[in-house]
Amino acid sequence: MEIERPHLHPLEEDMGRRLNKNTLNNRKTSMTPPESRDSTPARSEKPNTEDEEEMDLKNYLRKMIETFKEETRKSLKEIEEKTSKNLHEVEKKTNQKIQEINKFLK
Repeated sequence: MEIERPHLHPLEEDMGRRLNKNTLNNRKTSMTPPESRDSTPARSEKPNTEDEEEMDLKNYLRKMIETFKEETRKSLKEIEEKTSKNLHEVEKKTNQKIQEINKFLK
């Protein structure tokens, strides 16, 4: 029976997989024989990979923020244009009413 998981963003899903993988890798290293623990381990590429992943996530976050800023600017500009148009229409109607009242008063 498969457990239903909430839908995650692909990066979040990938991060979850990495976390599980890291915990599995940590367990495996604790099961190594004592003599191999004393030897100097070869330099692993893992820190570089994690740094690259972190940079990828930071770049992705920057892009998301930039996209949000652009969409917000566009939205605000549209609101400003609509408001300006509506204000112009109200001014026009108000001026027409004033002229009608002035004609009536003459």
